[in-house]
Amino acid sequence: MPTDTVDFDSIPVLDLQEAQANKHRFLSKLQHALIHVGFFYIKGHDIPPEFLQTLTSTTTQFFDLPIDEKLKAEKIHSPTFLGYSIQGNEITKDKKDNREQYDFANELPAKWVPGDPEYKRLIGPNLWPSPALLPDFRSTILSFHSQALALATKLIKLVAEALGLEPEKLLNEYVLPNQQHRAKLIKYPAVDQLSPQDGTQGVGAHRDTASLLTILYQASDHPGLQVQNHAGQWIDAPPVANTFVVNIGTGLEYLVQGVAVATTHRVISPPAGSGPRYSIAIFQGTRPDKKLLPVDIPAHVLNQKPKKVVSDSGHQFNKLFADNPGLYTLLNRISSHRDVGIKYYYQVAKQHGIENIYGPELK
Repeated sequence: MPTDTVDFDSIPVLDLQEAQANKHRFLSKLQHALIHVGFFYIKGHDIPPEFLQTLTSTTTQFFDLPIDEKLKAEKIHSPTFLGYSIQGNEITKDKKDNREQYDFANELPAKWVPGDPEYKRLIGPNLWPSPALLPDFRSTILSFHSQALALATKLIKLVAEALGLEPEKLLNEYVLPNQQHRAKLIKYPAVDQLSPQDGTQGVGAHRDTASLLTILYQASDHPGLQVQNHAGQWIDAPPVANTFVVNIGTGLEYLVQGVAVATTHRVISPPAGSGPRYSIAIFQGTRPDKKLLPVDIPAHVLNQKPKKVVSDSGHQFNKLFADNPGLYTLLNRISSHRDVGIKYYYQVAKQHGIENIYGPELK
């Protein structure tokens, strides 16, 4: 039977080195974090602190570029939704998110041809800022992508083991070789850098959609990331030096029958006078072309499933998720970035009732 709600009041820190020294103990801690929290910090990884400092510097240098230069790599120039988004362009739960961001992925050519499902247009090359202005930008963030995805791959095998599955079970069935996985650089302006009507929503309450794991590096010392516990209370997840924050996506939650929870989270804008908050995230996605079918979970694990998890997140398009994850992903992109969605996917948006908030309502 599902267990009673467990209300966590902090985010556990797991040491990946313990997976080598005492794997049984590590898996026990990981199982608890997956079932009862949905978030954890990971330390003892292989990504050097010196590289993370370089990554932070590269991130701030990008956002410090003149706006005209950043706009040359704006999302509106591509149907992939990769590229730069200006402050306030993204929407969560019909409210503006106060952040700039640059979305990127492992470099792949466009694969869509007429007659293919529309979601295949999401796959394609990155939009890059001028190499004359940022000569090391491309190599640095692609190096981060490669290293962080390797960490995610290592972790998802351990996640499978912690839930009583074979280590390769989820990877073999629901991740494609050379699949495109998305990542992003994010800048959250402090509230004194915003207009009064902007509010303090850095990013609204949400769960990470259609993914297995998210790996997040908090690149500045600002608080702001908050995680909603099972009773609905908001718990701070402050930066911890040389760690990544790891959280479960809705893809993993669905595949393991909800025993591991895709916990709702949000970011509050930094306080006045503190300067901007920076973070870098990568999302280990599920394959978009295969219907999701829950895997068999051992009874002794499944019996620990929480009875109730309170969430302030919306659940738009959830009925599509398992049957058509590619379309589900596309609709979430269109809903979050309406300008790109309307430009490249007008008919898809219209069919699914997504209105253009930048102009007249779709007819």
